Amino acid sequence: MKILLIDPPFKSFAGIFSLYFPLGLTYVAGAAKKAGHQCKILDMDAAEPKEGSLNFTREYESYSSYVSALNDPEHPTWKLLRQLVLEQNPDIIGITALTTKFGSVIQTARFCRQVLPNVPILVGGAHASTMPDLCMQIPEVDFVLRGESDESFAQLLEAVEKRRGLNQVGSLSWRDGEKIVHNPDLAFAENLDELPLPDRSALLNPENYSSEDMGVILTSRGCPFRCSYCFHMWDQKVRYRSPASVIEEILEVHRTYGTTQFSIKDDSFTVKKKHVLELCEAFKKLPFKITFNCTTRVDLLDEELLMTMRNAGCAQISLGIESGSARVLKDTDKNITLEQVVKAAEMLNRHRLFWTGYFMIGLPRETEEDIRKTLQFLKKVRPFYAGLGVYNPFPRTKLFRQGVELGLLDPNPPISHFLKTNPKDLFFKDPQKRLLNIDHERFSQIAREATMAFHRHNTNLFNMARRGFARRKAYMYDPSLLKRDLARAIDFLGLNRLLKIG
Repeated sequence: MKILLIDPPFKSFAGIFSLYFPLGLTYVAGAAKKAGHQCKILDMDAAEPKEGSLNFTREYESYSSYVSALNDPEHPTWKLLRQLVLEQNPDIIGITALTTKFGSVIQTARFCRQVLPNVPILVGGAHASTMPDLCMQIPEVDFVLRGESDESFAQLLEAVEKRRGLNQVGSLSWRDGEKIVHNPDLAFAENLDELPLPDRSALLNPENYSSEDMGVILTSRGCPFRCSYCFHMWDQKVRYRSPASVIEEILEVHRTYGTTQFSIKDDSFTVKKKHVLELCEAFKKLPFKITFNCTTRVDLLDEELLMTMRNAGCAQISLGIESGSARVLKDTDKNITLEQVVKAAEMLNRHRLFWTGYFMIGLPRETEEDIRKTLQFLKKVRPFYAGLGVYNPFPRTKLFRQGVELGLLDPNPPISHFLKTNPKDLFFKDPQKRLLNIDHERFSQIAREATMAFHRHNTNLFNMARRGFARRKAYMYDPSLLKRDLARAIDFLGLNRLLKIG
């Protein structure tokens, strides 16, 4: 069978630069290939040369362009989607769904059915796992796959090809007449080494990805923690790939794309110290030098681990800090303290290792004083880069349930809601009532002030120089990355407009 997997347009509609590729779809493509099928991946944010900004100071406003594009069938991106889908002429279409871009999922399904009316359409991904019934409300959607799809997708393809046995496909939601059936969940794969490697060759328009884009990898799946803003699909269990499997993928990606900069997308890379130490030893034995970045927690770092990672090529670590208020931090259920954050920050700054701290504001019970404490804490811990997000509630999380109980959130909005609402406002009964203790006008003002404070921190020449110096090895191994980063820096500083005027 010919399969087309689609990652719907999102960041390109909002004018935001898109990094990497849809890793989950390449895993699914690998599984389809192993089962004897032909599979292609259409990443609509990379269907044309990547453009867009990494300046997030007006992110909320930029999403008005996204909502406008969603509802314009003649938008050039939708025209391109229809053209490319027709050219591929698949036997089945799969669409990956994230909550924030569910509106784009709806329209992608509609336009696919419009041009290929007899082709079955499947939806998978994180949002399919959290809200399968909502996904099945899209009239054009025939199937929804919940959870991991490496094995269940191959089962579904066999059932569709033989026109029978849908009730035997694990984790499948489907229609039996007017009835929606949810098959029992398929158990997660225990041995990740037995799964096919991600099939990057399935990506259409490979020329629109950089070598760094192609370097996104997983060394484990799952997370043992229970943060209140996360959906816990993994039941607090982590499964690991062997170092040999990870090295096999790195060698293949380097051979094919020349990649030397890898981005490890594990939920928390350093959960198992032995796993990290073994990987770092394997990285050092590679026939070429690599650099890598990863995400972890402040309570999962120590001096020995940090130095081992750095010597193996670690060039950046991302940490979820969330808040400078101990009270709000407790509400996140991260089970970390401000003292642990300070200790980790001091260690990273002492070793001059590029680290990113991620913060958020706008939790339901947050106060203005809590937000002020976060801004003060930013100055205290001094990350090389600081990301700030306004809290966005996601279904089947503890904070989402709290928001429903407090009367702030609607857990069951209609499908039409996702086509006309800013993706930062999804599920709010009233976007102008996000918090209990701060009115909308005041919170909007505070959020703007906080965003600009973070932007000033990130565009501080000292911090930009720190980031550039930390990536010097990546530039040595792949000089094209320096050119791309300089272009980002010019945009980030707002100099691109001046240069165009000049």
